Amino acid sequence: MSKHMLVHLNVVRPLGAFSASHPNAQFFFGELPKVFARAKADDGMFWHNHGARMPDGSYGDMNDLLSLQTDRTEDNFHILTMAGWRDAKAMHSFAYRDALHRDGMKTLRDWVDRSEGATMVLWWAIKGTRVALEDGWNKLQNLRSNGPSAEGFTLQSRFPPPD
Repeated sequence: MSKHMLVHLNVVRPLGAFSASHPNAQFFFGELPKVFARAKADDGMFWHNHGARMPDGSYGDMNDLLSLQTDRTEDNFHILTMAGWRDAKAMHSFAYRDALHRDGMKTLRDWVDRSEGATMVLWWAIKGTRVALEDGWNKLQNLRSNGPSAEGFTLQSRFPPPD
C-alpha cells in the first residue's frame, strides 16, 4: 500500500463582473453543500479544503467571496478547491463521473477565465498531510511557468508516486 496520496488544486477565476447575486455565483454556491457532502462520503478522498486567493494575494474562505463585488475579470479572486485522494483513478471518478459534479462543471465552464494557463495541478504527498492553499497555488504557478514535473503535473502528464 502506498505511503502517498494524490493532491489536487483546482482554480476557478470567474469571467467578468462578479457578485454573489450573479446567476452563476448563485448556482455555484447553491451546489457546493451537495458536492461537499458527496466528497465527504467518497471513500477515495481523504480530505478537502476550499477557499479563495484574493486580488491582493491574500487567502480567505468561501464566506469572504460572498461580500466581494468586482467590475472585471482582472479584479477577480480565484476560487480554490484542494483535496487529497487515494490515487488518480479516485480523483478522476469523482470529478468526471459523479453526475452532480460533472454537470456542475459543464454548467459553469463558460464562466471560467482560462487565460492564465493551467487551472489544475496534481502532486504526491505523504498520506495524512494537510496542504495549505498557498502551497498548492505555488505548485500551480510552477506548473504554469516550467511545465509538468514531479512537483506538479496534470492528469495528462502524470508522475508516479515516489514510493
